[in-house]
Order: sequence, then C-alpha cells, then structure tokens
Amino acid sequence: MKHYKTSLTLLALILCNVPTGNADEPQREGMWLMQRSDNGAFLLTTELTLYPQAEPKPALSYRLIPDDFDSVEGNAAIFYLKALGFLEQNSARELLQQTWTKARKLAQEKGVDVAAVPPYAWLSAAPSDLPIKEVHEYLALTSFQPPYLAEAAKRRSFSLDRNLRDVESPISVLLPEIQTLRELARNQSIRCRLAIAENRFDDAIAILGQQFALANHLGEDEFLVSALVGVAVAGIAWEDALHLIQCDTAPNLYWAVASLPKPLANCQRALASERQLLLQQIKSLQEVNETLRPAGYWQDFIDRILPELQTLDLPGLKKGIDAEVDRTVFVALIAAAYPGAKRFLLEDCKMNPAKVDAYPTAQVVFLAMRKFYEQARDDQFKWFEVPFAVAQRNSEFKTLDKLLEARSNQIGWAGTPATLLLPAVTAMRGAQQREQHRSALLQTIESIRMFGANNAGKLPSSLDALQYPAPVDPASGEPFTYEFKDDHAILASQPIASLQYRFTLRFAH
Repeated sequence: MKHYKTSLTLLALILCNVPTGNADEPQREGMWLMQRSDNGAFLLTTELTLYPQAEPKPALSYRLIPDDFDSVEGNAAIFYLKALGFLEQNSARELLQQTWTKARKLAQEKGVDVAAVPPYAWLSAAPSDLPIKEVHEYLALTSFQPPYLAEAAKRRSFSLDRNLRDVESPISVLLPEIQTLRELARNQSIRCRLAIAENRFDDAIAILGQQFALANHLGEDEFLVSALVGVAVAGIAWEDALHLIQCDTAPNLYWAVASLPKPLANCQRALASERQLLLQQIKSLQEVNETLRPAGYWQDFIDRILPELQTLDLPGLKKGIDAEVDRTVFVALIAAAYPGAKRFLLEDCKMNPAKVDAYPTAQVVFLAMRKFYEQARDDQFKWFEVPFAVAQRNSEFKTLDKLLEARSNQIGWAGTPATLLLPAVTAMRGAQQREQHRSALLQTIESIRMFGANNAGKLPSSLDALQYPAPVDPASGEPFTYEFKDDHAILASQPIASLQYRFTLRFAH
C-alpha cells in the first residue's frame, strides 16, 4: 500500500474510463473520439444511428436488476467466487491465464498496445466486427460462469465478511477477488456483444442486468476500491447498452434504466469504513485526546505508534533495518512537527494556550494529527449530504483537495495522514456521480427512440417535446444540452469529474 492516495485516485480515473494521458489532439478509443475540451475536461464524442422503438408492453417487461419480490435471500459473493473459479474450475482459470499471457506476448512482439490484440481487442470492437467463431471458442473456456452470474444477480446481499474492526492493518488487506471481478466483467462484455451480433437481444439484456447487479453488489463492500470497480463495471455495461440500442429490433430500455438503483454503487458501508480508516489503521491514535499525560506515557506511545505509522509509508518514516535508527528519526520528526502542530491547536482549534503549553511535545503533535484528520475528513464527507449539482457550484467543494493540501502544508508533518487518505473520498464522489450521469444519458436516448416511434421516425426538436421525461444532467441539475439540426441532433452533458460526453444522434432511414 505504498501509494494509497495515488492508487485510489487513479482507480477512480482508470477503472471508470477516464483518460489519464494527453488528449489535446483527438484520439480514437473504441467507439469514442476523445480530446480535451476548452474547459479542461476530457470530451468523448460518438455517433449513434438509432431505430425508433416504442416502450415495451407491459412497460416494465424488462428489468435490469430484480425488484424486491423477485430477489432471493442469500449472499451473491458465493456465486461470484464460483464464477471466478476460486472454489473450483482451476483448469479453466489456468487456460484463461495462458490466453491472456499469449495475448500480451503477441502485443509485445508486434510492438502494439495489448488492447489491439484479441481477446482484449474485442472489448472495444463493435458487435458486427467480432470474429464470431473465435469469440465462441474463447468464451467456451468460461462456459461454467453464466449460471453462477445469473444466480448472483438474483441475490439481495453481498458480503465477504471482512470484519474490518478486527483487522490489524485494513489498508494492507489484499483484494484478489475484487481485481479478478474486473476480468469477469470484461468477459461478460464480450458475451453481451456476441449476443448482440447474433440478434439474441434478450440474452444481451440479461447480461447487462448481471453487470449492473455486480456493480450494485460491489457498492455494498467495505472498501472504496470495490465500489470504484463497481462503477467501472457499470461503465462497461453502459457502452454495451449503447451498441444494443443501435439494433433495429432492440427493445426500448427507458423504464429498465429508470428503475436502476440510484446510485447504483451505493458505497455507504465503504464510506463509513473510510471515515474511520485512519483510526482503524493507526489504532494507537484512538488513545489521543486532550487529557494531559506525562512524558513517560508518550515515550511508550512512540514505540507503539511507530510501526503502525510505517504501514502508511509517510515521508521520512520508511521502515529500515535498524529499529533504533528508525525511532531516532521518528523522534526528530515529532520535534520538527511541534511548531506547526501547536499553531494548529491554538489558531484552528482555539484551545487554551496554557493547556497546550503544558502538553509534552509528542502529545501536541499527535493531538494535532488526530484533530486535523477529523476536521479535514468531515470537510470531505459532509458534501455527501448535499446534491452533487448543488455542491458543484460551491467554491469550497470545487477546491477540496487543494484546500486540504494548503491546510496540511500549514500544519506540517502532522497533517500528512489526512492528505494521504482523504482524496480517495473526492474521487469516489466523482466516480459515483459519473455512473448516474451515464444512466441519465442512456435513459434520454431511449426516450428519443420512443419519440421517434410515435412521430414517424423523426427526432424531437427539443427535449421538452419528449413524451417521457429526460433526466436532468447530474452535473448541473439542469437538462442536458440538446441541439436539433434536421437530420441529426447533438446531445451533450456538462463536465462531471473531468469527463463529458457528446452524442451525434440519427435515425436510420
């Protein structure tokens, strides 16, 4: 967990399909033309050729996630583990690994990115471009998965029984099952696109539902990284749905998308765990309060908290080969942190100067560390209580990470645990909203398809003309931008967490 802050922030970008490279010049990635817009966000543009399609009869014929009546009691995690081959199917897992290894080797030999060779290349291919025979042969390696995934999607709950309260080092917990679920979702995407290519639309919709169910279940786990993977899985399914709705007889999914949980990856458990993460990881810090304790207590405290802080790999605290040297360095860091910590307790916390002066040096530093973390933490978490569109207009919310860094620089070393751990919370909020953003766009496009079915294959002149309402843009709380231009229309979103979409929509004639 050397780069905890960096890894979670990048996960929010990479797993949720946000480019991390230079896209000042337009680049083609799968169905998207990607470039950086004037506002600094990444603009992803694509063209969709649609076929008018009325709502199904009955209107709720299609559901992507079972409702409460159709849900089954039980733990979905068991079925996901079976689908991953953790409990059996070792030979299948080995064959899959060999396939991926060969693909990476082939890409290296050709000097191309691995995304350019199969099976990875199939993840960005349009259904009509898939080599059907080869895809069937590849998916035969995981033919045991679909029944387990269908069962998992029905289950009400998802739990891996992590019991984080009793874990010695929460951020050191390995998550092989969560990482492998990303590969499972990619295989599901290939299955879905194959079903679309073969006009098996009910099968494709069932797979989409299983993907959304997986995203929903991952939002119940106790780690933010799991929820981020869930958002990424939802993003994969969303792109597959965009291919599906371009088929001439594909059913309309307006109400199916409307009935998805909001947010899909709820992540309340993960956020609750994240809010207590520092005190669960650095358990000795739970003892720190305003009660005056003698210098001898703090000498023992330093010995206990040092190995805990070393798990965070804070600047200057890397674990060396000599414990005495490590302790000497730690004591020096505490002494150097004293002025900034004292200033924070006096100026920001408004503590009594005589009381602070009476504290031993270590108590001042660790009390400041805890108080600063708790203040900075709640400054991040409080914004989950405000609608995102409202928060986006607030200057404090827009500069949370910059404010955190500036305040941490003022307090000094005692503020580093907060700057290490908390930016992941901002990243999660953006990722979660991006998922709702995509669902709202898909629902809007399906409403446009319904309009076309009732109006001789014509596009609406405005979103106000739609029979069934278009959701608002979660980034702004206002309608999506829509421009009607006779034979086509432009549907666009506002930037949300460094990303915005623009669709050119046409009806096939």
